[in-house]
Amino acid sequence: MNLKNNFMETEKKILRTPLRIAISLLVVGFLCKILHFTTVANPIILISLAAIGVLYAWRFWKKTKKGFLQYNKLILVASWSLNGIFKILDISHNDFFQVIGSLAFIIWIIMEGTTYLIDDKDDNRSDIAYFMWNTMMIIGILAIIIGSLTKILEWEYATPTLITGFILVAAYVLKDLLVQNLQKKE
Repeated sequence: MNLKNNFMETEKKILRTPLRIAISLLVVGFLCKILHFTTVANPIILISLAAIGVLYAWRFWKKTKKGFLQYNKLILVASWSLNGIFKILDISHNDFFQVIGSLAFIIWIIMEGTTYLIDDKDDNRSDIAYFMWNTMMIIGILAIIIGSLTKILEWEYATPTLITGFILVAAYVLKDLLVQNLQKKE
């Protein structure tokens, strides 16, 4: 057993469910924004970004061991949340949060990102199901990226691609949440 798994077993992640709910609400807000329901989308996105920032900061505060990567993730989540909040409230100087968030993301991807996405602590899983769900998540993320870029370019199929990506990512997050709740009940 490697050091990362050992540390994860000793320190239980708190606020996992509220964070996942906030992320799911954020996805709903993005979908509303894409479909031009701005009066509904902006408050949902604003509330979910604020919730993600506060919940993650609280989760960070409760950790007993804090290292460089934990601080980096806190900076990443805080800058990402603040950037979104500043954009929705139309407050200037959000470029600062974009630069800080981008640097923190690059550091996270280089140091932990690939192992975070590949490493799984559950040995009871089906390898085929695990592979299919992770593939769906990757396709969803790529669809969101491609849909976002093509939406900027005003291409014809940008919106359906973006919506498909959001649906795939939301399904992955909700599946993970439901599986975890079922495991707790057993």
